[in-house]
Amino acid sequence: MKRIRIPGLDFASALLVLAIAVLALAGGIRTSDAQGAITMGLDTETTGNTASTLGPTQRCYQVPWSGTPFDGISDRTIDVYVTGDTQAPIVYDAWVTYDKNKVHVLQTSPTDPLIKMPPPGVVDLSGYQEGQASFAAMYSSTPYNGIAGSGTLVRIGLDIGASGVVAFGFAKGAYRSEAGLHAVTTVSGQLAINTPCPAAVGGIAELPNVSDSSGPNNLALIGLAAGALAVLTGCTWYAGRRWGR
Repeated sequence: MKRIRIPGLDFASALLVLAIAVLALAGGIRTSDAQGAITMGLDTETTGNTASTLGPTQRCYQVPWSGTPFDGISDRTIDVYVTGDTQAPIVYDAWVTYDKNKVHVLQTSPTDPLIKMPPPGVVDLSGYQEGQASFAAMYSSTPYNGIAGSGTLVRIGLDIGASGVVAFGFAKGAYRSEAGLHAVTTVSGQLAINTPCPAAVGGIAELPNVSDSSGPNNLALIGLAAGALAVLTGCTWYAGRRWGR
């Protein structure tokens, strides 16, 4: 996956990123009574969503499409949102999967992995490849500026290239506040492009299974470790993303 390095990340900060990621993978950071569970979901209609507020969430939403093939321009945005014990995050990983034949995830605006974790001191470790995007960010130094409350964690810009129902799921999800690592349950979503949403069963549209992403060996944090290792080994990083704030 291509990784993006925020300018100013020094060797010591990279070691901190790697250490925390490895601790989480090894079970050194565990959930406790200090924090509660988080639901991390996909909202396919973003009206009313901010870092600390949510409009009505839509697990399936029907949208029109002009028929223009993939052109690198945003046709639609969706959100990764969080609810529950949403104390201000200091690190998260939201590993989103999708059908690459119908949509592409844009790596630049309006995609924004830092909505709940504004600068300064934040490292964007998001990685992108066809069919999946591992959104991840971490504060490398204090003060932590994370925004608490239920709301948008990541805004995702989509370039639409085909009609049909696109299922967005999670390979894994992770969320850590100063209180510790939260248990995370992920909720999938669908975008119905030039077609109706699937028929509901019992009042709920059929969607991929909801997964429980809790646990100290959360595989989503591999993305954080991989990002830190990339710094330490001097591999090619992509810099210069302008967040406009």
